[in-house]
Amino acid sequence: MSIPESDHPGIALCLSGGGYRAVLFNAGAVLRLAEAGLLVRATRVCGVSGGAIVAALVSVQWSRLSADGFAPAAVRREILGPLRALASRTLNGRSVVGGLLFPRSLSEWISHNLDRELYRGVRFGDLPLGPRLSIGASQLNSGSRLVFGNEVRSRAGAISIGDPSYPVTDAVCASIAMPPAFPALRVSGSAIDGDSHAMQLADGMLCDPLALADAQGCRTLWVSDGGGALVDQTSIDGRSEQAARAIEVLQHSLSVAPRKGLLSAFREGRHAGAYWSLRAATADYPADTCLVCPPARAAELAALPTLFTAMPDELQERLINWGYAICDIALRSWYDEALPHPAEFPYRDRGL
Repeated sequence: MSIPESDHPGIALCLSGGGYRAVLFNAGAVLRLAEAGLLVRATRVCGVSGGAIVAALVSVQWSRLSADGFAPAAVRREILGPLRALASRTLNGRSVVGGLLFPRSLSEWISHNLDRELYRGVRFGDLPLGPRLSIGASQLNSGSRLVFGNEVRSRAGAISIGDPSYPVTDAVCASIAMPPAFPALRVSGSAIDGDSHAMQLADGMLCDPLALADAQGCRTLWVSDGGGALVDQTSIDGRSEQAARAIEVLQHSLSVAPRKGLLSAFREGRHAGAYWSLRAATADYPADTCLVCPPARAAELAALPTLFTAMPDELQERLINWGYAICDIALRSWYDEALPHPAEFPYRDRGL
């Protein structure tokens, strides 16, 4: 059934992570939300890990999107275009000439790339007040959650950084950091509470797998889960592979309880909204679709590793198409069954 907007104050778009796989999947969902006339209604955009990359860019480009009436063409230009350019580069290593010649640390190299491709020096104080932006990270020192945002407010059980001079790029770097591939980001405690100790910040998914924690005050939740499938790996050699696999298993385990809690909240009417997952199949949802989404092709995308390694155009377009399609089916299944069917995939010649 269609849900009256007045009955549901506060709408949060929550974007989870999973490397470039999640970035592009979430980008496809953002495109479908804009096309359906829903993106403009968001009052909060929350992101962790790869989802933080997209959430931050949506906020940075919000004024441009608004000026163009949140038209799909504007989303393609301001969101999909820059994200695809980023996903064509290897972020988690010095595998390109520029990285080899870059004089500073790997963290600074990653920040340099993100800022050049996406954020262009924007600080939190430069962002529009609506929608509110929340970028989640995990403090390794204490195991607590930390939130960067463009508002100053206390958060139960979390450290809050609402410094308007803080660079958006640095917040995203904290949210995607996952040793050993990405070093933890060091942040001085004096910037928060006057303490001189340094905090070590890493992947926001460790404390908030679905980017839900900062959205609970909103009645309506649109949740895009870019986490991949935990596929069997018969051979795992070397310490780096073992560490990456351990992190993958941990993140998969951590996401189970929040996902069950979210679906229960929808069923019990405590929240309105929709949830869609990269691991899903169209048969999981009651709404029909005019887009052909073979389960085997969707499963191939869910099995992609959680990496920030340069991705070919074919995979980029398939991931965007899948995020677009499954977002549409979830919205028409659980949020507003009257939404018009999409006519075609964003990349119609690629399919799924």
